[in-house]
Amino acid sequence: MDLDSLFENDDGFLKFEKLRGNFDWFYSNYDALRKNYKSQYVAVKEKTNIDNDYDLERLLKRLNLYNCDESIAIEYVAG
Repeated sequence: MDLDSLFENDDGFLKFEKLRGNFDWFYSNYDALRKNYKSQYVAVKEKTNIDNDYDLERLLKRLNLYNCDESIAIEYVAG
């Protein structure tokens, strides 16, 4: 087994890659997100905006992300 195939089968590595892809998508689309979601937290999963809110706690509760093992990026869009 080579090193590349080892990482491809590693669940943690795959989750990290998904998370990195979601953050990359967020920053690549920041200008468009800023037009619609100023001063809000935006949740991104599978390179798609899945939810947003002005209050981070409310967003986390709605997404049920406490102690969650999802690859969801959440970032703040400055106003």
